[in-house]
Amino acid sequence: MFTIRIGKKRIKLLNWLIFISCCLLIIYVLGSLFFLLPIFKKTYNYEIKKENYEIKKEIIFKNFWYKCSVKEIYGVKVDEEISEYFEKDLIKDGFVKEKNKYVKTSESLGFCKKIKNEYKKEFDKDYIIFDLKGDKNISIDYDQGFIDPYVDFKINKKYSNEILVNTNLNNKKIGRYIISYETGNLKYNKQRLYRIIDVVDREKPVITLNGNEEQVLEYNSNYVEEGFVAIDNYDGDITKNVTVNNQINSNKPGIYYITYKVKDSSDNTTTIKRKVIIKEKSSKVTKEEPIIEQKDGLTYVNGILLVNKKYGLPKDYDPNVNKEALSALKQMQADASAIGLDLSLISGYRSYSRQEQIYNNYVKEDGKEKANTYSAKPGYSEHQTGLAFDVGQLKNSFKNTPSGKWLAQNAHLYGFIIRYPEGKSSITGYIYEPWHIRYLGIEIATKVKESNLSLEEYLGIN
Repeated sequence: MFTIRIGKKRIKLLNWLIFISCCLLIIYVLGSLFFLLPIFKKTYNYEIKKENYEIKKEIIFKNFWYKCSVKEIYGVKVDEEISEYFEKDLIKDGFVKEKNKYVKTSESLGFCKKIKNEYKKEFDKDYIIFDLKGDKNISIDYDQGFIDPYVDFKINKKYSNEILVNTNLNNKKIGRYIISYETGNLKYNKQRLYRIIDVVDREKPVITLNGNEEQVLEYNSNYVEEGFVAIDNYDGDITKNVTVNNQINSNKPGIYYITYKVKDSSDNTTTIKRKVIIKEKSSKVTKEEPIIEQKDGLTYVNGILLVNKKYGLPKDYDPNVNKEALSALKQMQADASAIGLDLSLISGYRSYSRQEQIYNNYVKEDGKEKANTYSAKPGYSEHQTGLAFDVGQLKNSFKNTPSGKWLAQNAHLYGFIIRYPEGKSSITGYIYEPWHIRYLGIEIATKVKESNLSLEEYLGIN
């Protein structure tokens, strides 16, 4: 057996190795106890309750030699509206979802005692105050400003403004949005608050009726819808969504109401009515029957060329603009311009083929039934006579402008009438057109003006 000499003594090598091993084992055991005894494993439980979520936190501290391991286990109960955002925020903080819980593990050199004390400090229920100001659910009107009530954040009774705010709020689009507030200067107990913002539309759409809101019809005459427009502050033009309830019985005198109803995408509903009066059956007999003549496919009533939904023009009738009518128009425009009014020509003579193009385009856009209330079929347009003009503006509101009012009051002085007057749609077949004038000559135009009748009524033509 090998031996070693120490002084005058000889010691066997095996004994020496056994001695050294025992010393190392003693050092290891004592060292392990020294490092492990301060905190070997310690578990703390905390609970946080906020406006729209709750967290039960289990925090486990473990020491192994000079290394501290911290494991955080979150059991979460969260409102459905913010669940998606809440989960994303936890994942951003380093948590991993395991079944119904979120887990995060971190390690650092040193004893857990220091870290544990820092955790306990931040998790003390009176150390951090972080609460929403105002309501957790707020509704604001579409396209309106929003003032954030913000939050109340204190650390150890001192106010802190280190708050990170994130939001997807868009007040120009209806929907549900989230504002999140995050504590920015907490190392261990980071907290968040969530506010739900609903952008809503509470404004009702507006329906505007063309023509008069009250109409008087002769007994057994047909009602012609003059049209309407529906505009919503969010959806824009929703005229196509308007439902019309018309139960007029022209064979029964009385008062009727046509109901117009429209609903926008937010279920805001508007209803308005048009009053229609059916007059009593007249016992009067027309004293003079009109003289109707047909010449080369044209219809003359008491010597006046008549074109309407019943009486048309040949396809090849192509007279171009009437010189006498054009001269009268220019004189009227000049007199109006001299006093600052505008009666600019929008449309004059139209051939059969041109009217066909215009009419077909309107039918494609609005459908035949609606198009027939404001556009003539080819061969039935007064513009083909060369005696009709559209001036000013092609809008119903033209009647309320200074130019529109002047035209209605003075057109007859130049030989013109408003061909499709207000409240006469059931007779003319067309909506009120304050811009459409027809040349008859000063004498006839003045008589029609003074009669307050449409041309058909004046001529005795149904």
